[in-house]
Amino acid sequence: MELTLVSLVPPGPGHGAGPADERRLLRLLWGAARPGERLEHISVRSGPHGVDLGLFTVATPGTTAAGAALAICRRALAPPSPFHGWHLATGSTSLARPCAIPTTTT
Repeated sequence: MELTLVSLVPPGPGHGAGPADERRLLRLLWGAARPGERLEHISVRSGPHGVDLGLFTVATPGTTAAGAALAICRRALAPPSPFHGWHLATGSTSLARPCAIPTTTT
């Protein structure tokens, strides 16, 4: 199992986006996950800049844990999602670049 960190940013001013409803986002993420993506756990932390997510997934043949986590996030943000307009953070200081951290040792 690996942890992938992702930051979500709300739409710009004028889009009416208020603070993130963490429970609703969790339900959307779980609903967007496909069985083959092996989503095990999600942590959500809201802040003034948006939402930081920690998605724990298991890599499978043909899919990395980070790739599965990003695919889940993209589907959760796609229309008609109430979070449509939110996007994955970009830039050198963001967590949008998946940081796959193994959570088990061998």
